[in-house]
Amino acid sequence: MKNRNNLLIVTCILFLSSCVVKSLNPFYTKKSISFDQRFVGEWTDYKKGNWTVIPFKDEFTKENPIEKMKNEDIQLYNEYKNSYYIQRNYQGEEALFIATPFNVNNQTFLDFYPLEYQDDINNLLQKHLIYTHSLVKYDVTESGEIEIKWLDEKKVESLFKNKKIKIEHKRIGVLKENFLLTASSKELNKFIEKYTKSKDENKWDTSTKYTLTKTSDAE
Repeated sequence: MKNRNNLLIVTCILFLSSCVVKSLNPFYTKKSISFDQRFVGEWTDYKKGNWTVIPFKDEFTKENPIEKMKNEDIQLYNEYKNSYYIQRNYQGEEALFIATPFNVNNQTFLDFYPLEYQDDINNLLQKHLIYTHSLVKYDVTESGEIEIKWLDEKKVESLFKNKKIKIEHKRIGVLKENFLLTASSKELNKFIEKYTKSKDENKWDTSTKYTLTKTSDAE
């Protein structure tokens, strides 16, 4: 019974984490990146989660000056120097992300990527995890609030079922119930371009969304 319960827990985790579209590759291309200073600062969301958004280059060089960086650090710095370092705290739990802003069809998006965290280097479960990219639609309201909406898996799943899109992906999960995009960043950018032009008025409907209200500017 214990093993069965453990399997149920794992299945539930997979189910609950399957509500956003995930990709092996970034959704942006280098030329589409567009940094927005308005996103930098301290924010709170409607669930009373607290967000700290800092330019990645500022966070990365805080204790690691460019002139003292190793080659791999310089490579990382150059890759994400126009991205954000995001920390979200909710009910005592902390999540860290790199988010890269980019534009497609005059719409701003964020490519979210979780930062690796291990509290136990020998954790066998951790060794099986693969971090993926997710796509966020990003809008600034007239009042200065930030609305972020993740691309919902159900919306893209419907497009696959109705053969309305052709984009490389693999079926994943215990029962192959989810999918993982495997297309290149260039192909993903083309998909976003077509998707934003879709006549589906509900294409950005999702349960994974936040409205962020600024509490202070980041120091």
